[in-house]
Amino acid sequence: MKCLNGLVVAGKNILLRADFNVPMDQWRVILDDSRIRAALPTILYLIKHRAKQIVLVSHLGRPKGKVVEELKLKAVAQRLGTLLKIKNNLILGKVGNFKAYKLNPQIHLLENIRFYKEEEENNLEFAKKLANLGDVFVNDAFSCSHRAHASIEGVTHFLPSYAGMALEREVETLSSMTKNPKSPFVCILGGAKVSDKIDVIKNLAHKVDWFLLGGVMANTFLKAKGFDIKSSAVVNEKLDEAKKLYEDFGEKIVLPVDYTFGKLDGKDAILDIGQTTVSMFADYLRRAKTIFWNGNLGMTEIKEFAKGSKEMAKAVISSNAVTIAGGGDTVSFLNQYGFTTRFSFVSLGGGATLEFLAGKKLPGLAPLI
Repeated sequence: MKCLNGLVVAGKNILLRADFNVPMDQWRVILDDSRIRAALPTILYLIKHRAKQIVLVSHLGRPKGKVVEELKLKAVAQRLGTLLKIKNNLILGKVGNFKAYKLNPQIHLLENIRFYKEEEENNLEFAKKLANLGDVFVNDAFSCSHRAHASIEGVTHFLPSYAGMALEREVETLSSMTKNPKSPFVCILGGAKVSDKIDVIKNLAHKVDWFLLGGVMANTFLKAKGFDIKSSAVVNEKLDEAKKLYEDFGEKIVLPVDYTFGKLDGKDAILDIGQTTVSMFADYLRRAKTIFWNGNLGMTEIKEFAKGSKEMAKAVISSNAVTIAGGGDTVSFLNQYGFTTRFSFVSLGGGATLEFLAGKKLPGLAPLI
């Protein structure tokens, strides 16, 4: 992979793709700035090595090619300026043909790149206009690298392209985990995105010792096996695949044995794993040397149904394993209870992490190799 330590930065204009798609409340206050902080090492490296200008690119939310007031990046620019200890007032101006926030003469942040419909279309003329803002492109947005978008893949057709420090660490950590994991290797897969997680099982079945399933993922396998899950959320179109996977790797796929039911749209549904399952899963985790977790095991936004995931987090951080977590909902949950800092590594990728672990080629990574 082409990384920053192989690049002469001095005197060059750098086009830097970051992921500042941070959660905000209704007043547009940033709730978690982890993704902004993740970009700091690369930005500081570029400053230290005398880059002439750094033009940052990011999206926020899904404006679908239209300007949406609440998805403007002003709050992100302000937080970034604070973290970089830039005292100047924020100025909204232009860089080339693009609206941008000027943090200081050296650093600019373009307005939400998804305000342009050409971004998600990966329009090459649009990508060329972006590329004109830099001499070199640096991709530090691993979490977006499964998207063939103009600011991720398109610009690489026009500029020499390199991996940023956060992206480099993501790839190195996940590659090491999948190629040379310490055994026993335990994968906790919960939440939704069942299709992606089924692909992870397919790709890693010969490396992972046990998959511990919860959430919609577990519901789909339980229904495929003929269990009555009442009105629980399930992905019906994946039932056949789930059944076949269980037939092939049933000794590795560990399903809940008891559940906590609640009301979902007025109907009974599984909303958390039960205490017997918590104890059973914890036993597997005590034996593990490598643990990867993506997807909560219950409806954690409701405190009553967060118990299973909370107990699992305690079991993970109490283990002697290398511990890796990924997925937006999972990381937000772990942050809420202060568990994140006790993991060996926290991936900021959601769909990108799953596609990487499923063995798929990511459009944003291919040009960097």
